Amino acid sequence: MLEEMKKAFLASLGGVVLTKDKLEEWRKKIVKENKVSEKESKRLIDQLVEAGEDQWKDFEKSFRKMFRKSLDTMEVADRKELEDLKIRVAKLEARLAALETPPSGTQEPMT
Repeated sequence: MLEEMKKAFLASLGGVVLTKDKLEEWRKKIVKENKVSEKESKRLIDQLVEAGEDQWKDFEKSFRKMFRKSLDTMEVADRKELEDLKIRVAKLEARLAALETPPSGTQEPMT
């Protein structure tokens, strides 16, 4: 599933790059044909790019939400849960080390 998400993400990114190049070609063409001025074409392209960026942000947000939902379904721990577990393990290791180390001046515990 993760591989499919990665492919979709990369395909979308490729589409964004391709679209920007095509917009620039289109802009040059309409200016050359005197359909719009250079200034108007740049303004139009800027508006289209801004709209595209907004859509890209929405896509990223949806992708993150879908990915998190998938991870939750698989019961994968999040960063906070992992950090909490690291702290608990470190404390347990310290307690175990304290129990295994004999106090000074006494014999080693029998195993």
